[in-house]
Amino acid sequence: MEEFKSSISRLARLFREGRDNWRKKAIERHKEIRALEVQIRDLKQSRENWKKRALVAEQKTTEEKLKKKEECEQPNIEGNIEGKKYAKHHKYQIKTIQQGLELMINCHISFRGIEK
Repeated sequence: MEEFKSSISRLARLFREGRDNWRKKAIERHKEIRALEVQIRDLKQSRENWKKRALVAEQKTTEEKLKKKEECEQPNIEGNIEGKKYAKHHKYQIKTIQQGLELMINCHISFRGIEK
């Protein structure tokens, strides 16, 4: 104690205040760390939830694309689609559509006339 020049009571008070301040800071840090841990846990759960939802949505989208692709390849009356190409979202073959457009352009026939 000879290295300190202040009185013992003053030193004891200063050391006690220093210890109390340290405790307060440690408790605040612990509370902040706990709050951050809870936030991280919640964010992980939220991320997993959104990831699952995204995967389900992606799976639905792929199923819809496959369904649309199957619809685009509609069979003709006999049920045979080999060698016959259908335009996307159309029930007529590409060759039929091409002939209709050629009739309209070259022969100046209306859409109704081409249909009949």
